[in-house]
Amino acid sequence: MANPFGVVVDNDKLEEMAKYIGKTITQEDRAREAMHLINEDDKDAKAAKYVDSVKEYYGDGVSTLCLVYNATGDTISYVTDHDWYGYIGRTPYPTEIGNGQWGAFHHVHDTGASSGSEAAVVYRGKTANGNYSDFMLAWSTPWGGWYRNKAYCEMGAVDSFPGRWSDIYPKINNSDYHDKVDRDGIKIDVDTAKGTSPVFKAIIKIPFSP
Repeated sequence: MANPFGVVVDNDKLEEMAKYIGKTITQEDRAREAMHLINEDDKDAKAAKYVDSVKEYYGDGVSTLCLVYNATGDTISYVTDHDWYGYIGRTPYPTEIGNGQWGAFHHVHDTGASSGSEAAVVYRGKTANGNYSDFMLAWSTPWGGWYRNKAYCEMGAVDSFPGRWSDIYPKINNSDYHDKVDRDGIKIDVDTAKGTSPVFKAIIKIPFSP
């Protein structure tokens, strides 16, 4: 399966829609349609099935099944990542996730270690005003049933996250199952679930008119 999943929601796709005939298409238009088409052609289910299959190949053990949806109106690009515990599984982070696409990846615990899956990935994209920002998505799936899974997110200036990992670490550990950012023309929502291999889901979008 191709990862990321789904047809890119770009100007060409919008030009096939009657309501955009003769209209100048904006980033907000592309973002709006990406959210309307979040489940188009079962792309969400295909992304989930893919990461489930990677988990099945991996086998038992603490891990995090990660899904990222881009509805910013433009492509987002991988910048960097950081592992506190564990490492990315047999498939890499998607280098680009087009507008209207789901990216999927699997983060696993260190084999044989009594530790979990705790990490962050940073993608770069445009805010609603057309400026570039970095979007940090983080999760914690600890080893041991006495700890709670957590999700955390931030956005910042370009290249603002490397060097801040020691500052971010306690913020993740003080987070909950859900976190969000809503500023500078970007909304990020991240969620995780209970269990030793939860689904971590992130949606990055720009605000838009109905």
